[in-house]
Formats: sequence, C-alpha cells, structure tokens
Amino acid sequence: MKKINCLAAAAAILLGLTGCEQGRIQEKGYLRAAAVTENNDTFLTLGLFSQEKTVTASGENIASARDSAELMTGQEIFTGYTELLIVDGEDCREILGYMLNEWRVSPSCMVVYSSNGSALMKELGAEQLIGMTEQAVKQGRAPKCDLITVLTELCSSGSAEVAELAPDGSAGSHVIY
Repeated sequence: MKKINCLAAAAAILLGLTGCEQGRIQEKGYLRAAAVTENNDTFLTLGLFSQEKTVTASGENIASARDSAELMTGQEIFTGYTELLIVDGEDCREILGYMLNEWRVSPSCMVVYSSNGSALMKELGAEQLIGMTEQAVKQGRAPKCDLITVLTELCSSGSAEVAELAPDGSAGSHVIY
C-alpha cells in the first residue's frame, strides 16, 4: 500500500513539473504572423498556425487588441513561435520592443514593412508572406531583417532598413523609424 501511495505521489509531482496542468495544446492559438497598425486605435491582423483565415481585432493598445483577438478565437494566443511581424513604419521601436519584451516573440522573427499589412495578410496569408520574405533576403532584394537586428539599428541610429512586401509579389527594402 505504501508503494502505491509513493508511486501516485511521484506521478502527481511529475505531472506538475511537466506543465500538464497548463492546458492542452488545442486550447491555445499559436501565432505565426502579425500585422500591427496604430492610428487612434491599435489594429492587429493575426495569422495563426491552426487557422487558414486571419483574425483582425482592435483595441486601445496592443494588449487590448490581443485580448479582443483571444475572445474572437476563443483561445489564448501564444506568441513564442511568431515568425513574421508586419509594421507600417510608425513608432516601430516602441512596437518591436513591446513584441520582444512583452509578447516574447522569437528574436529571429522577421520584421517587414507594408503600408497596409492587414490587407496583405488577408490577401496572401502568413505562409506565403514568410516565404516571400525569406526569398527576398536570400536573393539580396531585401536586407536581413530579424527582430534583434532591426531593434539594434533602431536603437543605435533611429532607423532601420527592412524588407518591404507588396501584394503583387514584389519585394524590396524600406526604412522604418
């Protein structure tokens, strides 16, 4: 009887250490790409690994827009595997710093400029945009634009050169601030 109690206690401890009580993988939406636009409100267009369609939500700031997106999807959004961030060139240092420090996106996440990232995400989807960016960098049409490189440039000089994508499939570079 003592052995059974010890085994049950050990199993309970192991389950607690493995994070099993954190929730099942199906209960989270894993973010693949995000387009951020800030005007009077903040607009997020999100491409999740588990969904073909994008989700667009708004709020007073990035945090409240994310909360709205979580309500719309019915899932907590996990940002640790984010591969692409699309910015519109406004307040990029603040936005990217927030994404790195608060959302904990991967430092290797690519940063891309688009004047209308939301439409681009809806039209082409996260997978195609990621592929386009990777090819543009490989072909030398766009600079290396991982999050750490871009933030370093923004902090040191106040501007950074990133890839620019267009709906017609063309790619180039653009300076963000």
